[in-house]
Amino acid sequence: MLLTDAGEPECYNEAYQGKDASKWELAMNDEMNSLISNQTWELAKLPKGKKALQNKWVFRIKEEHDGSKRYKARLVVKGF
Repeated sequence: MLLTDAGEPECYNEAYQGKDASKWELAMNDEMNSLISNQTWELAKLPKGKKALQNKWVFRIKEEHDGSKRYKARLVVKGF
């Protein structure tokens, strides 16, 4: 596994195989629920000859003021 210095996974597979997999899963669910509730996107058919943009998960551990850790996951478009 290629965790960052802060113990953050570099990709989806690392997040699901690590010791904090349940925490990362909750963070990803929170992100998806947020995207859905904010109506950020809608499912549509891809026009002929067009390619869908690739995406990836970005994982971060945020330190709160009380010293606790918060696991955050963001779904981002690759290359942007």
